[in-house]
Amino acid sequence: MYTTELYGGAITINKLPSSFIDVSRIRQVPDSQEVFINEVDTSNDDATLSSLLSYDQALIIDLLERVDADDYHAAIAQHLQDFAPPGVHNNPLQELQVEGGKEVLYFSYVTFKPEYKRKEPNQAEQIIILICLLRLEQVATDVVIQYNLPLKHDHQKPISFAGGNDDVDKFASERFQWFKNLCSSLKVVDWSLFQ
Repeated sequence: MYTTELYGGAITINKLPSSFIDVSRIRQVPDSQEVFINEVDTSNDDATLSSLLSYDQALIIDLLERVDADDYHAAIAQHLQDFAPPGVHNNPLQELQVEGGKEVLYFSYVTFKPEYKRKEPNQAEQIIILICLLRLEQVATDVVIQYNLPLKHDHQKPISFAGGNDDVDKFASERFQWFKNLCSSLKVVDWSLFQ
């Protein structure tokens, strides 16, 4: 299977679609991060996608110092303080055992309505952030993966990631499945990255 190399090849994930652009080719990115923008072309896509998405999606992989938390939910809550607005609730989704190891992938999500100083066209009315946490205890590192999905409309009811009757639920379910498969493919190839 083809892979996308991260951190100079020290970590790999499943090959990202060609629509994902490595942000480090455009601007400087911290050494602890890998950032990709998924250029969503809604002009030739189905009307549903065009009516949902306001802007490009972002995928961020972050190698962070392991926080002192007893469980995954509490650890994500601590990491959220660095990238989510205050008062956003951490909603657990799923816990997965990493194949062949003792590590666990813990999935959660947050939703919030961004506040803008100045309103401009195509700004998101609501943002969904899918979050995956992988705790690498042997190197005192938390791998936090975020997938940001900006929506054109404020979805008033709770989002179902198991599918549902409306377009937002179907979209969220499909994106979560893709995100889960991507995170499950993460593999550390060179542990000297953490030295």
